[in-house]
Parts: sequence; C-alpha cells; structure tokens
Amino acid sequence: MINKEKESKNGNDNKNKVNIYNNFRLSIHFGDSLNLLALITGLFLIKNMAKRCKTKQSKQSIDRN
Repeated sequence: MINKEKESKNGNDNKNKVNIYNNFRLSIHFGDSLNLLALITGLFLIKNMAKRCKTKQSKQSIDRN
C-alpha cells in the first residue's frame, strides 16, 4: 500500500494554473457630458412646461366657477 501511494504521488503531476488579467478602463469623452447636460436640461424644461400647463388649467377652472 505504501508503494502505491508513492507511485501516485510521483506519477500525478497535475498543476492548476490560473492567470487573471483584469483590465478596467473608464473613459469619459467631452461629447458624452454634453449629451448628458442636454438630456437633463430637456427634462427640466419639460417638467417646467408641464407645471405651467397645470397651473393655467387650474386657474381657468377656478375662474369658470
């Protein structure tokens, strides 16, 4: 039994090699910031216009009564 263990230790040369290369790159371009700014501005304007329409409608409904 001791001979079998020695044979298996000598005959088994399995090596597990794991190489991990993590390359993470974050790049922000000037055009991206302009698009984001335009999107935020557009949402802000739409929100304000919707608010104005609601206040005008509420004033008109009060005036009718």
